[in-house]
Amino acid sequence: MILRVILLSLRNLRRRPYRTLLILQGVIWGTALGVVAPAVIEGSRKQVEENARNLGTDRLLISQDTVDVVATFNWDLVGQLESEYKDDIRHIIGIAPISDLETTRPVFAINPGELAARGLTLQKGRHLTDEDLRDMRPVCLIEAKAAHELFAGQDPLGKKLILSEKIEVEVIGVTEARSEGISAMDDLGYRRDHPLRGMVESFSRTMGYFEDRRSEVLRGDEGIMVPHSLFPECIPTWIEVRADPLQVIPLRDALRIDLGSRGYEPAILTNAVLPILYSKSLDTMLELHKVVFFLSIAVGTSVVGALMVISVMERRREIAIRRVEGARRWHIAVQFVVETGTVCFLGGLLGVPLGILLAIIRCTVDSQDSISWTFPVAASVKVVTIVSVVGLIGGLLPAWRAVKVDPVEMLRYE
Repeated sequence: MILRVILLSLRNLRRRPYRTLLILQGVIWGTALGVVAPAVIEGSRKQVEENARNLGTDRLLISQDTVDVVATFNWDLVGQLESEYKDDIRHIIGIAPISDLETTRPVFAINPGELAARGLTLQKGRHLTDEDLRDMRPVCLIEAKAAHELFAGQDPLGKKLILSEKIEVEVIGVTEARSEGISAMDDLGYRRDHPLRGMVESFSRTMGYFEDRRSEVLRGDEGIMVPHSLFPECIPTWIEVRADPLQVIPLRDALRIDLGSRGYEPAILTNAVLPILYSKSLDTMLELHKVVFFLSIAVGTSVVGALMVISVMERRREIAIRRVEGARRWHIAVQFVVETGTVCFLGGLLGVPLGILLAIIRCTVDSQDSISWTFPVAASVKVVTIVSVVGLIGGLLPAWRAVKVDPVEMLRYE
């Protein structure tokens, strides 16, 4: 019987498609509202956690706001932070750009052994070692783009690079090329080539952040890395850290307090989306979103219920004939409850792809590479189930009106 009623409901809806679409508007948009937020949030969290290295979401870049400070970064500080935060820091490296050299490529003095802190992996050769640093060996690691351009596709291992009149270094390792998106991002994770880039920069300046263009060289794949002992007077300009994406924000706050207490004035940059994705305020927003969703569904279902009541008035003759043919009151009641539930279920099904479309638009407009979407299976099933159940409850009023129809009085006037 239930299946027959559902098929009858769908046939009635098909007869008046435009009216049906108008009836379903509240339910469709309410369902879309329930799907769009989980689609974006689940997709973004998955993107952050699975692609942390490529997107730079596990990265902290530490520099200093001014040069007129009580203390300046030094190589011992890098080792101290690595030791003191060994449970939180996966990789750490100090970076000092060296100028006034003969090469046109950027040269970085680094501490050995932590190439992964720069988001780099070794393609061939070996890493810098503590022995290279201690013995002041004239060796270097070269990044992929620089290796290709300087050596025209030849194997650079063992080749010599002239950095200055006094310093000539041997290439002992070549790094893998970064993903294309890395060089297109700034230190906050925003794409430089996004159509809304100007708006992002304007907002950042309003919030007091002015991009340090010097750090662009860290993502260019054109660098030459040497032991910092070759340049004894250099000090780290940046300290680059990699950590679990879930721990980046707590680690950032801890480092800011710790470095401040030591006399430094640290500027610590992280991916801009992380504080949102893993903050308590997002949980509050999700709870608020649920309230708005339930209100939307309640309004949409109320509209459907009211229109079904009107439908009862239009179908009194049909109800009277069914009663004369032997249908009982509860048969009539079940028919209108199931019809209302079917209408809401159909609206829920149509609302899910609309919610996904809104999520795609939302992610396309945002210039953050960490913002993504996914199909929230569990959330979609939950939303459609809630909409259907609320629809069944909303069908009680038209069902009650339907069972009140007196077939004798109705057929007398027919």
